[in-house]
Amino acid sequence: MSIGLGVTMTVSYGTMFYSFAILAPAVMADFGWSRSLVFGAFSIALVASAIFAPLSGRLLDRFGGRAVLSAGTVAASLALAAMALVRSPASYVAVLIAIEATATFIQYEAGFTAMTQIRKGAARAAISAITLIAGFSSTLFWPLCSYLLEFLTWQQVYLVLALINLAVCLPIHLRLPGNEASRNAPQTAGPALPAPLEGSERGRALAALAISFAAGGFVVAGVQSHLPRLLIETGYSTAAAAATGAMIGPFQVGARVIEVVFGHSRHPLWTGVVGNAALLAGTILMLFFALGTPAAVAFAIFFGAGQGLAHIIRGAVPLYLFGPAGYGRLTGNLGFFRILVTASAPFTIALASDLAGNGAAYGVIILGGAMSLLPILPLMGHAVRRSQKDT
Repeated sequence: MSIGLGVTMTVSYGTMFYSFAILAPAVMADFGWSRSLVFGAFSIALVASAIFAPLSGRLLDRFGGRAVLSAGTVAASLALAAMALVRSPASYVAVLIAIEATATFIQYEAGFTAMTQIRKGAARAAISAITLIAGFSSTLFWPLCSYLLEFLTWQQVYLVLALINLAVCLPIHLRLPGNEASRNAPQTAGPALPAPLEGSERGRALAALAISFAAGGFVVAGVQSHLPRLLIETGYSTAAAAATGAMIGPFQVGARVIEVVFGHSRHPLWTGVVGNAALLAGTILMLFFALGTPAAVAFAIFFGAGQGLAHIIRGAVPLYLFGPAGYGRLTGNLGFFRILVTASAPFTIALASDLAGNGAAYGVIILGGAMSLLPILPLMGHAVRRSQKDT
């Protein structure tokens, strides 16, 4: 099941998130729209989708992964196909909102919740496996979208993406256990979880995770939506920019392989610290893009590793700190704040570039990287003390 969900996450992120960075310039060229308009529309769509994150979590807790992921796949495919009907800024915003809203029902938090329902407290390995496979999403879909644009219009590319999403994801989601089967599934063998945090400890931990996840999401969304443009405007060819983006995927996967093999003996917050430190290092390396290929490769190594681990900690850390009960609702609420902040990234970075140049955009991205790391450092110290107390 974790392999199947890894495949569906690869497709859903590729068709609904990574495709935007490649197709947005074609949309701007076709309609003569400004960068701020197109990327601002994407930000509005992400803000609107934040409203659906808590709803998604509650529906997953109530109806189970199979029902929600299957219905979400059909809705997402229809939303992608509707992009071919766009004729105005208003319709473009409306369709983007539909795409990002339906994404909350089929992407990582939904998949993590489905596995947590099936494997209970021992879902960390499955979460890591899902993200391990889905790490190839940008590697596959950035080149695929670029290739399709050579032969098709951007509207036709969206139709192809809708078909891929429906044909690949729906059969897999329909094979998941039903809600009652998930509820009654036995605990899969795995390390025992500590008692869930309560009271003021729970509140402080939730606040720290909310800030860290939101800042990390801001960085990932901002970089992924602007990376091709930033590289091209620095002097890279379109092919070199696409190749740099494609390199991120293998390093995501490499970091996740290390986590799968060696990470389970460590508190997942260690993964959080290492991952967010790598993310921050990657953002700083963007300042050196003008030095050429070595700087781009170094960026891909650190940013890819950080991005890969960031997705794991979004699933594993809440499970470890708060337990599997009400996991869908909890991650949905965390997702609301994360998506709300993440939504501002494409527009904020576009606006910074328009007003003060790409140097200002890099500064905003680096600040986000720092804020992804700093809030969890005190939480890490608390986890170490708690572990020592338990032993």
